[in-house]
Amino acid sequence: MTPARRTAAACHLAAGISALSAGIAATWHPWYAVPGLIGAAFLAWGGASARGAEQRRRAQRARLTHAAASDAALLNPDPDRRSAA
Repeated sequence: MTPARRTAAACHLAAGISALSAGIAATWHPWYAVPGLIGAAFLAWGGASARGAEQRRRAQRARLTHAAASDAALLNPDPDRRSAA
């Protein structure tokens, strides 16, 4: 598991706990839930941001691998197709 995926998982877990505590606090008074919901929203945003960064990093790695394979094919032509010059 990459660090970004760990960060995303931890943020989503903390957001769930914060939302649960906001729900419990709402049983006393509805306004008590507001800080917990704000915290849950912020943590959910952080988890989504970390997950997006991981997906962008993975896509970039795939593009670079494909480009390297393409360059290798151009720089190392097949010996059977070489001219006998």
